[in-house]
Amino acid sequence: MNVRHIYALGVTGADLLSEQVGIDDEYRSSRRMGTFAAEHHIGFFAELHERDLFSVHPVWIDRSERAAHVLVFVLNQTTRALSSILELVVVNVDLESRSAVALPPDVAAQIDRGIAVSRSISWPLPTSGAMSVRR
Repeated sequence: MNVRHIYALGVTGADLLSEQVGIDDEYRSSRRMGTFAAEHHIGFFAELHERDLFSVHPVWIDRSERAAHVLVFVLNQTTRALSSILELVVVNVDLESRSAVALPPDVAAQIDRGIAVSRSISWPLPTSGAMSVRR
């Protein structure tokens, strides 16, 4: 698969993770907030071919008042190899002013639960070291 396909899988995983905590179409329309990707880094480790079976595994790894740090693992299930990791810092924004704003408490609490789960993983999460949330 071309790099754009692998990237799209990672972005879709990040979108699904966001939807699980309430950052979805309703969030954008009723709260008039959304998220913008402020930074991203993608690492490619093994090929993924069109007919390969794959899975996408996004995790929250950190957050501040207005931003969150996400990793998305794309696994090639056919070859049992890590295909890629997409790392993102996303910022919560007011869609009217287009400026960064605090995550609502209910959404922040959901992200915190996700962070707790990812911190329970027994191996160190492979971040690029090039980005993090600003405090």
